[in-house]
Amino acid sequence: MKKRLLLAFMAMSAVASGYALERGEFVYTPQGRFQITGANVNANNAFQDLSGWTVVSASNDKTLADNFNVNANGYAEGLNSVVSLDATAGEGMYFKFEPSDASTAYVVSYKMKGATAVSTRVKTYAVSTNLAKVEGNSDNTFGGTNDVLVVNTAEELTDNWQTFNYAIVGDGTSRTYFISFTGMATNIEIADVQIAPAVQFADLRQRDAMLEKLKIYKNCYAWPEGLLDDFSMNETISNLEAIGDESGQATLDEALGTAQEVLDEFIKANMDDFLPDGAYTATTNGAGTPKVDIKFSNWLAKVQKAITWGDWNCLPEGRGFWEKADQGCADLGHFQNGAKWNNGSPDSPMGVYTQKNLDPGSYVFGIESRACLREPKKNDWSDEDGLKPAYGVAYIVKIVDGQETPDTIASVVKGLYPTKMSQFFVTAEIKEAGKYEIGFKAYCKDTHKDLTQGSVTYIRNASIFGKTENQYSQKQLGYEADVREQITTGRTQLTTAKENIANAEYLWGKAELQACVDSVETKIAAYELMDQDAIIATFEDDYAKSTTEETGYLVCTIYQAAVKDIIAANKKFIAVNDTLASIQVAIDRAEATLSNRLYNAATGMDALQSAITKAKGIQAQMKAGQYSEENAAAIVAANAELAEAVELFKTTVPASAIATVADIDFSQMATETTVSVEGTDVSQWIIPGAVNQMVLPNYTEDASGTTYGQGLFSNGERILADTLRVGNGEAVVDIPEDQQVGGTDILKIDFDYYFGNLVGKYAGFVLKNGTDAIAEFFFTSYNREASANTFGLDYSATYIPGIGDRNNFNAAIAAASNKTHFEVVVDYGTQLMYCSTVAAKGSQTTTPVAFDGSKMAKFIVKSDYNNADRRCWFDNLKIQRIKADAVTGITEVNAAAKVKAPTKVLKNGRIIINGKYAINGMLVK
Repeated sequence: MKKRLLLAFMAMSAVASGYALERGEFVYTPQGRFQITGANVNANNAFQDLSGWTVVSASNDKTLADNFNVNANGYAEGLNSVVSLDATAGEGMYFKFEPSDASTAYVVSYKMKGATAVSTRVKTYAVSTNLAKVEGNSDNTFGGTNDVLVVNTAEELTDNWQTFNYAIVGDGTSRTYFISFTGMATNIEIADVQIAPAVQFADLRQRDAMLEKLKIYKNCYAWPEGLLDDFSMNETISNLEAIGDESGQATLDEALGTAQEVLDEFIKANMDDFLPDGAYTATTNGAGTPKVDIKFSNWLAKVQKAITWGDWNCLPEGRGFWEKADQGCADLGHFQNGAKWNNGSPDSPMGVYTQKNLDPGSYVFGIESRACLREPKKNDWSDEDGLKPAYGVAYIVKIVDGQETPDTIASVVKGLYPTKMSQFFVTAEIKEAGKYEIGFKAYCKDTHKDLTQGSVTYIRNASIFGKTENQYSQKQLGYEADVREQITTGRTQLTTAKENIANAEYLWGKAELQACVDSVETKIAAYELMDQDAIIATFEDDYAKSTTEETGYLVCTIYQAAVKDIIAANKKFIAVNDTLASIQVAIDRAEATLSNRLYNAATGMDALQSAITKAKGIQAQMKAGQYSEENAAAIVAANAELAEAVELFKTTVPASAIATVADIDFSQMATETTVSVEGTDVSQWIIPGAVNQMVLPNYTEDASGTTYGQGLFSNGERILADTLRVGNGEAVVDIPEDQQVGGTDILKIDFDYYFGNLVGKYAGFVLKNGTDAIAEFFFTSYNREASANTFGLDYSATYIPGIGDRNNFNAAIAAASNKTHFEVVVDYGTQLMYCSTVAAKGSQTTTPVAFDGSKMAKFIVKSDYNNADRRCWFDNLKIQRIKADAVTGITEVNAAAKVKAPTKVLKNGRIIINGKYAINGMLVK
């Protein structure tokens, strides 16, 4: 009997010790590769019971037995596991470990399993469940805050056991370490927690990654005999392969640095770069045109919502981002928690691709990527560091016209990690010249497609190198393209100049422009005769594209000797003729004002007509002459005089013809009142004006939340104090029945709007006849979309600006550059209405639209946005009834063209053309 018990005990010990960290064993951890040098210091790694562990209880009344249960033989025969019983945040246990030497390294190892697509965490963010931490501090207490060092990472669990190893690398600071598991889901099991001393050696994963890269380029092409040795490629590979188990990390680091230098020199000397260095323009979804690095290696500017990235196309379209303060590399998708992968399209990839015309040869495409979900809390942008939701595909395919599915030339598939970059290299031997697509796409795994935690894919270090049989390199061919670009520009400008000279509408400066054409024509014609060999013969390796620095290269020479002159001549020609044309613009505006039914009752019609007639006389004299400083000055003066006459004319509308229905500047604070609605008392807030009032459905004095308020608080200061903060629900101005406009009169509504960047939601205004909308405009600046747009307003940023990012406490919202002034005109005589907007960058007047003639009884401001951090502001509402006679043949109002300020406007007596001063009509650069 005793013999049988002894044999059984020995068998059990053998099983248990067989899973221990073995002395001499090499172990990989996130910190590197380590060799175990001593025994496991946790005598109860087999969880014979819970001794050695201390309860963690948020309620302070739980025991270890309340939080965990020992599962006999849960991992293997003789090796128990523990199962979580309480998934409540803050409930769990920890094991305390005090290293005997603060400079010694230790490996911490444990095994876990759970369910598919479940992860542990090391950071709480807004979620405190499934926290598994190996954390040290110098306070020597669990949860201490001094000299904190967390050595483990978040991990994805499955329903199979996995071993997780982490290294404590002693740095001389005395710490106590705590291995803790809190808030564990009840399907999670833990086993075999071990701690053993170790020594760090070379991380051979880094060696293997570099060897992969070196061999990719070594084997991508049949290099001439001796070339690889000339660049030390073979020697470098051999040196790396010689680094083995007993090599130190310092030795490996030196070898890796040398290998990268050797590889860089080899590629530079022997292959063409199809992603040349430089700052390229990104096209974005309403977020500017920042400069970007198409290798995704160097941050140049903040990028939001990129559609293209130089030659790269983004997937999904319009979701390319790069903020240096975030992850330090470009990202795609960029969707917060709340949606499935790729914003609810889990079968679609995120990625980038470019299409290039390639000649026969050998090509290598490289890129690095990682992908993750977001922490499981609504509106959370924090990365979920444990789950591994995706795999990546790097590829090169041939595009054939008319062929729906391209021919795959080469592809590589690898798993993607949430925090660690995966390295992709695709090699392709291209035998036929043609168009090829080169790209990378990250796809969601089937097991993770139903998770609604948002998603993001990161990319960096893209490269496309090729070795072709072409006589000239890509740099030389690029130089030729730059030269021909200047020649083409010169030819295009000459063609434009000839068209300008032939245009009968242009009257000034033709002789001067023709003289420039004659001079430049000869030069451009000579450059057009140069063949490829002649152009590339002027190329040197230090070439950098420039048209301003005197480099001696043809690009600069052609521009300075010919192209610059014809460009300047065309600009001057247009400028002087725009000066001549500006008087017609002034006359058109004056005549439109004279015939506008808004001023039907004005008494100054004869005076304005006389001013128009005088301007026409000056115009006739100018057309008969030629450009001179005196003539340009005369036009400027005539325009100013006519503009003054127009403004004076507007003031001659008698006060008896204008009735103010509402005048609310929001300088008076809101007051609360109670009204009965169907027998129930309901609170309302009223903001009085000089005339009439606005009734609000909700209100807060501190201008916060999703309610209405007054002002904007920035750093504790109320700015835009006399302005309405637009909340959710309808803010209403009622028009008494006896003041409602009808007959042949005109309703005119003026107000200012400051639009914030609402995401997928809208703010705006509506005119109602009591129950139905007469006209409405609801707009989202962030998405640049309108859910209602009766007038057909152009809501691009030029005409209706909107501040970006979260703006509730952003003083920039109050800037004049973010204000749009609206003027709505509803003409009951013609039953036509239109809307004008004036903003810092441009103005517009819409084409009139018909309406049914019903009287406006309500003016409403409202928003449906549910995020308190993004708001809009409204100000200076004035509603007027203007007397007008019956229609006498006028059936429509001619809409003025949209004007991007400050094109063709007067300032300080000088005309401005395309944002630049024109002195006496001549454009000044």
